Amino acid sequence: MPTTHDHTLPLAPEREVDGSIDEKGKLHLSEATSSTSGWSWMLEVRYQARGRWRQPGIKVRENGHERFIQYLEPGQAGKRLLNLAGIDDLGAVTLSAERCRLAPQARLLGFQRPALEDGPLMIIAPHPDDAELAAYGLYRQHAERTWILTLTAGERHKRLDRQYLPFLDHDLKSASRRKGWIRSWNSATTPQLAGVAQDRLYMLGYFNDTLATLLDTPNICAPSLADDALSPADFRRWNARPLASDELPGGPSNRGDDLLADLIGLLDQVRPSTVVVPHPELDPHPDHQAAAAALATALNATTHRPERVLLYANHLKSQRGFPRGPAHAASGVWPVACSTSGLGAWSLYSQPLDLEAQREKAVAMDSMHDLRDKPGWERRLKRAVKRRLSGIQPERWADYGQHDFFQTHIKAQEMFALVGTEALMEYFEPY
Repeated sequence: MPTTHDHTLPLAPEREVDGSIDEKGKLHLSEATSSTSGWSWMLEVRYQARGRWRQPGIKVRENGHERFIQYLEPGQAGKRLLNLAGIDDLGAVTLSAERCRLAPQARLLGFQRPALEDGPLMIIAPHPDDAELAAYGLYRQHAERTWILTLTAGERHKRLDRQYLPFLDHDLKSASRRKGWIRSWNSATTPQLAGVAQDRLYMLGYFNDTLATLLDTPNICAPSLADDALSPADFRRWNARPLASDELPGGPSNRGDDLLADLIGLLDQVRPSTVVVPHPELDPHPDHQAAAAALATALNATTHRPERVLLYANHLKSQRGFPRGPAHAASGVWPVACSTSGLGAWSLYSQPLDLEAQREKAVAMDSMHDLRDKPGWERRLKRAVKRRLSGIQPERWADYGQHDFFQTHIKAQEMFALVGTEALMEYFEPY
């Protein structure tokens, strides 16, 4: 028997509509819904997997045409949210259960979409590629108003045999310096594929795996864990304009005070209405959590208050392969049981990506050298066995790249939690 495990989040939907699913999979709603264009709709269902290994999926059709499949956990049962962002007519939806059973009861949750067109959109990326993984579709749609701030160069190399070009450098310090240089170039060029102007792309150049330390001891310079001779200035050559710390005597240092000065200066300059940053409760990566803390600290030192904060999670604790299933599937809501939050109740915003946008995202991800992963034979074998046992047709696995992110993050939607600016500031106060 599958293990029952309900997913819960501290959500505050603006609309709740009772529904049912008939024996043919047709979705029936107790009341009419308004146009889908102004809403992110999630359908709460209960499912039961048919096996321990076979990957359950819910195929979503609109007017008889397949739109996407959302994949769920094998060996489990319970409450889940199906992401219906991108559906035009909720009254024309049918659901087909694959390798699982669906209960007839359902509930539609509606979250009003924010007016992202009301001002600049600022994306905070702890490392090069975080903005692409979480929000390529989002910034593609809002390219003319998007600014991307990449906090670290992601320069640290732990093994010489993991260089992008094998045997290019013969010591870890040289390899790390080159890795940071390459990734800085990636962050300065890749977003231009979506139409973001190069002069709105900033590399702050701080050192990865040190952001939490910088905030804990903001007046102390922390050396790079790869090469203690490095400076943030080494990775800023493609910035169109200087940052606040560039004007300091001796230039920038890897200090929390410098990082905060740069963020405060850019917040005052750009005055974004929307800021996008990692979710401090869902994403366990220390640099990602520190990025949210740095933003909150900088906001406490500015007079500008963005209208809203969108939170993303590129990593999840003890969860590999999420969002589940092959590329182009639907993106589920984070698989956690979290009834309360230090950020208060969340709204949800789901950015739909059509097939062309998903293909462009694959190209953008491929342009990021760090995602050109070359897994070893053991990981390749485990992946092949897992796919074989999943029951998903082999042709559905589009291998655009060898990194797992080419399956998990090329999806029909991108998912964000929406909270107020004050909620994020209070969450980290005092940091």
